[in-house]
Amino acid sequence: MHHQLLENGTLQIEYENYQPWPQFQPLGAKQIGGLWKAHCLKEALSRDNLACAAWRAHIPVEILRSLQCYNECQAELLEMAQAMPKHYIQIADWNPAFTLIAATYWVFRYGGRVPSIEERITIWENLDPDQLLNFTRFPDSKSFLKALGRIPPEEAYLHRVQSLRDLWAIPEKRRLLQHLPRITGSNLWLLSCYPPILDPAIHQLAANEPKHEEYSIQEVISDLANRREINGLHHWPYRNRIHTWEQLLLAYNRFLCKINNVQEVFPRPPIDGARHSDLHIVPIKSRTALRQESADMSNCIESFCTDISCLKLYAYKLLHPERATVLIKRQIWGGWLIQEAMIQANEREVKPRTMRRLVQWVRARRN
Repeated sequence: MHHQLLENGTLQIEYENYQPWPQFQPLGAKQIGGLWKAHCLKEALSRDNLACAAWRAHIPVEILRSLQCYNECQAELLEMAQAMPKHYIQIADWNPAFTLIAATYWVFRYGGRVPSIEERITIWENLDPDQLLNFTRFPDSKSFLKALGRIPPEEAYLHRVQSLRDLWAIPEKRRLLQHLPRITGSNLWLLSCYPPILDPAIHQLAANEPKHEEYSIQEVISDLANRREINGLHHWPYRNRIHTWEQLLLAYNRFLCKINNVQEVFPRPPIDGARHSDLHIVPIKSRTALRQESADMSNCIESFCTDISCLKLYAYKLLHPERATVLIKRQIWGGWLIQEAMIQANEREVKPRTMRRLVQWVRARRN
């Protein structure tokens, strides 16, 4: 991607031009639905690049750090910070999700008509937080404002604050949200399912640790709940019994075993991975990791899931000296041989030198 800092201080990234602080404007970007579609602005605010660093050097440090935490609407937030820097810092530190609503309030109020900066300043200066929430058709209670405050800035998206508003109208969902220390997209997703997951313990896990190694809580719970329903069982009988990822994966594995499906966690790899100067290879230990490897490498390794679970084959992720997917095969006499070692999209086999290192790795296991 091409980056260039022009003589007037404007940063050019591809087809977009960003004027510098304090006259920021996203030139070349379009407004759709009342919001700037500034595709390269997050990169301009965060990328370790000389042109980007020189452009953002004019932005006050506190404001820059705050903007870097958000994943959308950076242009509107930057316009707000530019117009009222002290006010922006104050409310962004206090309540990041509310700040996102305030910076884009016309989207909820006017259906896309974009007010001038002067009109926005009038609103920001004269409306208290509860009044602005009411103005934008959100609940204006203190409890809702507190719930917004528990959404971290990196989790704050417009569709999520709208989802929180809709869920807040349902008493049992509102009670659960009120007791969460942190509200993430995973919590909102679990409550938006049909039927919803109303388990306080699993929501605590989703709030504190929505991802674990290759797993996301949404994928695991979605698959487990759907399989239970398909088999005519209650979608979630685990209320307040699962508090850790270890317990969740154990319940997932047990149910897959119960319905005679391939288990989530594969048997222990027959050959341990290796990490040294000339070879870095790691075993793929679960269905989820196998599916991810298949997607990352654009190959069909996922189709060997059953054979891997039976230890007829085993899959590995090769990271060095080149990126590839390695499949080893069990021999009749019990040993293992390299079945294949292919790079991205099965374009070719690994280089001869890499293959020799892989063969040495397998032979070392025999000895």
